[in-house]
Amino acid sequence: MPRSETFPAEGVRRLYELTRRVTSSADLAEVLEEIAQGVVDGLGYGVAAISRLEGDVLVMAAVAGNDEVREEIVGRRTPAEQVLGREFSIADHWGILRFVPHDRQPEDQIESLWVPDIEAGAEPDAWHPLDALYAPLYSADGVLLGNMAVDLPPDNKVPDQQQRDLLEMFVVQAGLALENAQRREQLSRQVMLGEALRRLTTAGAHGDLDTALRAAVLGLTEAMDAAQVSVRCFGDTAHDQADLAAGFPRAAGVPGELARLLRRDLTQWVEGGELRPRLVTVDGQHPGFEASGLALVRHLRDHGWAAALVTPIALSQELLGYLVVMTIKPGVPFHPEEIEAANEAGRELGRLVRDARLRRTERRLVAELRELDRYKGELIATISHELKTPLTSIIGHTELLEEAGVHPSSVAAIGRNAARLDRLVTNLLNYSRIQGRQQLDRGKVDLAELCRGTLDMLAFQSRTAGVAMALEVPTEQVIVWGDGEELPRVIDNLCSNAVKYTPRGGQVRVSVRARQGMGEVVVCDTGLGISQQDQVHLFSAFHRSTNPEALTIPGTGLGLAISRTIAELHGGDITVESELGEGSTFTLRIPLVE
Repeated sequence: MPRSETFPAEGVRRLYELTRRVTSSADLAEVLEEIAQGVVDGLGYGVAAISRLEGDVLVMAAVAGNDEVREEIVGRRTPAEQVLGREFSIADHWGILRFVPHDRQPEDQIESLWVPDIEAGAEPDAWHPLDALYAPLYSADGVLLGNMAVDLPPDNKVPDQQQRDLLEMFVVQAGLALENAQRREQLSRQVMLGEALRRLTTAGAHGDLDTALRAAVLGLTEAMDAAQVSVRCFGDTAHDQADLAAGFPRAAGVPGELARLLRRDLTQWVEGGELRPRLVTVDGQHPGFEASGLALVRHLRDHGWAAALVTPIALSQELLGYLVVMTIKPGVPFHPEEIEAANEAGRELGRLVRDARLRRTERRLVAELRELDRYKGELIATISHELKTPLTSIIGHTELLEEAGVHPSSVAAIGRNAARLDRLVTNLLNYSRIQGRQQLDRGKVDLAELCRGTLDMLAFQSRTAGVAMALEVPTEQVIVWGDGEELPRVIDNLCSNAVKYTPRGGQVRVSVRARQGMGEVVVCDTGLGISQQDQVHLFSAFHRSTNPEALTIPGTGLGLAISRTIAELHGGDITVESELGEGSTFTLRIPLVE
């Protein structure tokens, strides 16, 4: 069959697959790559390139179809006005698409364009190497998020109306996917930053200053995906106390001479009332760093870092130290919430230094911890409740359509994805609810009975997946103090994960036992296994595996975080032993009834 007859069906199929994948992905870069690749694979364009709008600059983030083009233009920063203003003003409007014929291209801009190595055809609809086709990407409420450029259309001809319609479908979906991915990324980042600040506050409230500094560098390194985080708190000379410092992954991230120059600059900031973080970039921009600027830039270049965010640690007009976060990220090196988190970390460290000297601010730190936890819980709960109502409506109307027999395959797809989103929202609400609980309604609970109930519930799922399940229980009951509603959630989650991540033909073995005053549920599978890298973040909220095979399986990254929180509220814990490709063993421990 000729290409033109199969093209629409293939394009629609690719659009469906794209929708399914980007809806389940929490990684923004992955979403952009999927969208660009979808235009190349599904619609037949030779090249698709997506730029994110960051302030007044378009930053090239994803390119599909040509490795040489990707290497040449990924990361390129272009003033938004050059494309969205100048080029769009001379373009033909094809719906939301913008087409700039070659004969309208400004001569002074041609040199900055990537030009394919093709000959211009003689036919009227032949694609010219200098033709440009753009597709601005908008959110659902019309906010411009970025721009997509495509080149080398099918058969090297100017797209006809049918091809434009399909491209528009991709563009609309791409805008929504980009918006959703950005929101998920922002929410995940806010939660991680909140957790890092919570860990810092907790360490300061219950440990010494050294413990607090280590918590600061470790938490911010993880939450901000930093290349290096270093902190130094100046000693109290009146009491002959030396400086305290911490860093990760390098213990000493700022050399001595640079540290001296940096202290001189920060002292001027603080004396002038400036306590906000400031940015130094590898290209030499360092406003406010009169003494240390050149040394900081050299330091960045020596280590291959792109930028540093420097935050003074101070109270009132007294400089107590500084916090420096290094990154290798190009473009916009730090998001606004990361800058605010660094600012908050600097303030928090300042209070901890003063606490170490004066021992008078414990109640304030506890109050701030509670406020931070409350804010995080309200943020998740508010978003989840806002999503729950429209999702309920979608699911209800989907069921009505199924009963009416309207396009059953499409309706089924809508139903499955709506149900998936509903599970995500439910998990978010559960996460928010359990984070806010201080105690549980506990009584005597038989672990063996809970496990039997879980295996009965999973019987159909395991048979469908071709995974054998077995339960081993002792002759004597294993009774623990547990919440009859919350504890089953943990066992359900551990067992369902084992089935979900075990390939057909595999096995899941659940064992119940009593040992050393603890009741234990051991869930052992022969599944995909978990790498050592992923185990570090396994129980963190919104964490998903880096294993590509595991990422194909839908998930929210909240189940294990919720489960560990419930276990800890019971006075127990959850541990994991696993090797990639060799299965996993999760062990839940809960105190026995004495």
